[in-house]
Amino acid sequence: MNGRAVQYPKSLDKYLRVKKVQLFSVLNRLNFSGQLIWQNGQDCEWILFFNQGHVVYGMGGLHPIRQWYRHVRRHLPHLDLTHTKLRQLASQTSELILPNCWGYQLLHSWLSAGHISQADLQKISCNIIADILFDVMQADDTPYKLVRQSPLAHEQVPVQINEADLLASVKELWEFWHETDFGHCSPNLAPVVQHPDPIRAEVSPQIFQSLMQLLDGQRSLRDLAVHVNRDVLDLTQALHAYIKAGWISLKPVGDFPSPFDALSTHDSKAGQTPCIACIDDSVLVCKSVGQVIRAAGYDFVPIMEPAKAIATLLAKKPDLVFLDLVMPNTSGYEICTQLRKISRFKETPIVILSGNDGLVDQVRARLLGASDFLSKPMEPIMILSVIQKHLGQLAKR
Repeated sequence: MNGRAVQYPKSLDKYLRVKKVQLFSVLNRLNFSGQLIWQNGQDCEWILFFNQGHVVYGMGGLHPIRQWYRHVRRHLPHLDLTHTKLRQLASQTSELILPNCWGYQLLHSWLSAGHISQADLQKISCNIIADILFDVMQADDTPYKLVRQSPLAHEQVPVQINEADLLASVKELWEFWHETDFGHCSPNLAPVVQHPDPIRAEVSPQIFQSLMQLLDGQRSLRDLAVHVNRDVLDLTQALHAYIKAGWISLKPVGDFPSPFDALSTHDSKAGQTPCIACIDDSVLVCKSVGQVIRAAGYDFVPIMEPAKAIATLLAKKPDLVFLDLVMPNTSGYEICTQLRKISRFKETPIVILSGNDGLVDQVRARLLGASDFLSKPMEPIMILSVIQKHLGQLAKR
């Protein structure tokens, strides 16, 4: 054995991948209650929860947190999804329904409190399960195991999922995806503009600006599809020519931070709460960023007078800095350059904020020492994701 993956003929490979979902009919006949767990290497597993032979909910994959937020925000835009609120709701829920599955726990508590309907819960559950099944079919090597558990009470499973329709729709989507040039590309990859000039020549100024704002490498294809209210296959096909030409590339993107470990992995100074600064002349931006950061349990330093930024940073010694690119009398470029010349801030993560989203701005900012780049307006979960990414790295140094 040389350890290389076995290459099957295309028709057989397709059959073997679709065959994975035939486990549903077997578990239904066995009246199985518990977890069906597929694994792909050491770092990725997908879990489906069954109750008396029927699938109830799912979690796992590359982006379990991003996946939950995506579908909850899509169907329940009115809900408060800040980390503080989610932790508060979780602490008020004493009964554990599905093991280690806070996503279902919160949805069930919202249903019990009358904040969401059974139809909402059903749609969210179906969409999460569909994503999982698609990824399992696409993965090359997915051994599985079963973990038997006691059946749930009737009130703990308030909705029924139409498994026949769900499986049929997932198979259809995967078969269409499989027949495209992107058959082996994951919809969990994030598109990012690599060469803006040829795209600018092809589209209107309005479309070009929208593409530059959306394709920033921070959102997966699935995230973007929900954001623009399009099917992920349709969206990917719309970008097909640009990706094939190399003008847009697809790159891995990390998961969002869990609302229940916001501080556990980011203590960059032993025994101290991490401190985050935001330099922006806009009162509204500083206020909105500050609300997100304080709600996640971090200390926050707003700096709305750029001329005083360096002195304030030296006094407060933050662990991460959000820095606006365009400000009166100075610029984010200048402040970033000055900070990198100060020994205290040579390694401090600096995240540039910009409403422009031009690739030139991003490249120039990185050449001057910026650690990352966020486009305005910023979603709270994107702010927290960037914080987790850089403070997590900082804690490992």
